[in-house]
Order: sequence, then structure tokens, then C-alpha cells
Amino acid sequence: MRRFTRIPNSALMVVLALGLGALFKLSAFGREAFITSRFGLSSVTDAYFALQQFPVTAATFMFGPFARAFTPAYAEAYEQEGKASWLPGLIFYAALAGLACTLLSFLLAPQILAAFTRSGSWPTLAFLALCYVPIVFTGFRAATWNSYGQNLSALTLAGAPYVVMTVALIGMYLGGTMGNLSLALSMSIGFAGVGVFSAIGLFAREQPFRSGGDILRPWRFEAFRRFTRQLTASSVETIGFSINQFLLLYFMARAGTGAVSANNCATRIGMLGYSLFAQPLVQLLQARLCRSSEADRDGVAKRYISALAVGAAVFAISLFVVRRPLVSLIYLRGNFSSSALEEVLAILPAWLCYFVVLCLNTIISQYMFHAGIGYRFTRNMLAGYAGTNILRVVFAQSMGAPWIVWCGVIAEGAAFLVNVLTSVTRSHWVSSNSPAAVAVAYEEV
Repeated sequence: MRRFTRIPNSALMVVLALGLGALFKLSAFGREAFITSRFGLSSVTDAYFALQQFPVTAATFMFGPFARAFTPAYAEAYEQEGKASWLPGLIFYAALAGLACTLLSFLLAPQILAAFTRSGSWPTLAFLALCYVPIVFTGFRAATWNSYGQNLSALTLAGAPYVVMTVALIGMYLGGTMGNLSLALSMSIGFAGVGVFSAIGLFAREQPFRSGGDILRPWRFEAFRRFTRQLTASSVETIGFSINQFLLLYFMARAGTGAVSANNCATRIGMLGYSLFAQPLVQLLQARLCRSSEADRDGVAKRYISALAVGAAVFAISLFVVRRPLVSLIYLRGNFSSSALEEVLAILPAWLCYFVVLCLNTIISQYMFHAGIGYRFTRNMLAGYAGTNILRVVFAQSMGAPWIVWCGVIAEGAAFLVNVLTSVTRSHWVSSNSPAAVAVAYEEV
């Protein structure tokens, strides 16, 4: 047994991960407060906050379903062969996909602008379209670090673009070059700068093209085919989530000018705890599940999910209590008016509840995919997203912008309950006193 005076490595990792999350979230709040003080809730911010969802969705995919499938596959290949023979082909096709997203943004610009904005801000879309390829390389670098167990390096890389964005935006302001395109330009600088760094590190450390393998046919490797099956299962749910988020923007854009911006401000505060402690815990759970035996896996997942449920609920309640002074402190300055403050406060309670639901669905997904029942999670969540938008069609138009979010709380909360019921397959979920659960707890002491 370890000494009680010694901090376990797992506890130290949690503390460091939470510290990084706090740093990145403070950076995000600083950027958002600066943007709203300069531009208020306007068509400029509506266009930026709506169109930025496209590169943000790509980043969510690379750090979410892609990493969830790639990390164990690459770790296994590296352990067995010292390399992954299918990696060059995967990098090649992923980079092509990034380029395709950029080109499609240019080709479909009129349709995108008409659907998600009330302005013809084509330059904003053009700058944001430059982010896709850098996001691909950033995702690859973070996933390879995760496969080595370097969780803090991966977390740092994932948050670095947003820090660079903030620095670039403040630099434009101090240099007297602030304009309507500064928001999109700062985002492209953030992702491009970190993407170049990631690509250099990826090629220098992994040297994927040193073997000169068959770049155009990575699917001839069985390991790659196993990876793509896992990636497909992981991606289907994320595609449904992304469609659900864009439908949210669609409904918000039709709720009136400023609704998208007010929703973004409420989202930033409502989802504060997600990056502060939910994401680090989910990533640490992924690492623990990879290192745990099959007999211990359920007990580990139960304790992590229970801890996150309690922590998320306490965090959401605390933010609800101090919501008015907190929103005023962050946003009520410059061109941000008192009426805008009320719009944000009206939407915020729904986002606080959605934060709890999202945390729980995210962390149980890790367990279900590791347990080989990821298809059940995908099925349940797709049903939840469909239910969300059926409710929006029925209620949102007559009950206002907050109900666009409340519909997601109701339907996706029901999906979580179904996820729990369909994943209760072992005794660890029924009794916390099972021998394996006690052994894991004893080890961590």
C-alpha cells in the first residue's frame, strides 16, 4: 500500500489536467468578453459565432471520435511493430478530406451564408475555411501523444489554438488593425500556427513516410480495417450530434438578430465545467480503461461516471445561483447592453442542464465503446437527436429561444437513461462492494 502522504499519480494527473482546463477556459472567456465588448450582439458576431461552428465541428471530430478509435489502434500497432504501416495512407486521405472541406466552403458559400447568417459575410467564411487542414494535423499529433500515455501534452495541444487566437486578437487591437474580419482571422491564425507545429512534430517523431509503403491503399492492412470499423461506429453518433448543433443554429438564426450571439454567450458559461473537468476526466477514463483488465473495467467506469455526475450537478447549481453577477462581470461592458444581458440570462439555465446531460452521455460513451456495445450508444443518441428536433418544431417557434435548448435537455436526457439501462450488463454496476471494485479502490489508495 502506498503512503497516504504521497499524492497518487492518478490524482496528480487530475489536478494538472484541471489546471490546464482552467487556463484554456479563462483564455476563452477573455476572448469572448473582448469580442462582445467591441461588437455587442450584432450581425457581425452572429456570422462569426455561427460560421465558426464548421471548423469547431472538425476539431470536435478529430479530438473526439477520431481519437477514440485511433489511440488504441495506433498504440497496439506501435507496440507490436514499432510503427503503424497504415499511418501514411491515413494521413494522406485525412489531409485530402481537410482540403475538400475548404473547397466545399468556397463552392457552397451562398447556401451556407443564407442558412446560418443574416449577412453576406463571405470573407468570414473564407478565413474560417483555412482551418481544416491544420486541425487534421493537430488531431493526429494529439492522438499519437495519447497513445504514448502523454495525456497532458495532448490536452495542451488541444487547447493551444484558442490561446493563440486570444493573443492574436488582442494583438490586432493593440496594433490598431481591429476590424470585422479580425474574429475569423484570429481563429485561422490560432489553428494554422498550432497545425504547423503539430505537423512538424508528427513527421519528426513518427516519420510516417520513412517506409515508403502503399500510401494509396491503407485498407490492405487488417489493422487499418479494424480501425475504420471502430471509427465508423464512433463517427455516426458524432455526425448526428453535429447535425443537431447546426439545426440548433438554424432555429436560433430565425429567432431574431442577436439570438445566435446570446446563445453563444450562454453556451460559454453553461458549458464552462465541460472543459474544466469533464473533458479531462473523460480522457483519463479512456486511459484507465485501456490499462484495466476486463474484470475491473466496469468498476472503474462506474466510479468515474458517478464522480462526474455529482461534480457536474454541483457545478451547474453553483453557476445558476451566481448567474446574474457572473454574466454581468464577463460581458456587461462596451456595446453589450442590459437588454442583451437579459437575453443571455434567459437561455443560460437550459444550457446548465444540457451541460450535465452532455457530460454524462460523453463519459458513458467511453465505457460502452470499450465494452463493445458502442452501437447501442449510437442508436440511443440518434434517437435522442431526432426527438430533440421534433420537439423544436413543435415548441420552439411558440415558446422562444430558450426552448430550442430545453428540447435537447429533455430528449438527450432520456437517451442517457436508456444508455444506462442498456449498458448494465455486469455486477460492478449493481454493487460497489464487488471484489474487483474494492481491489481497484485499494490500489488507488
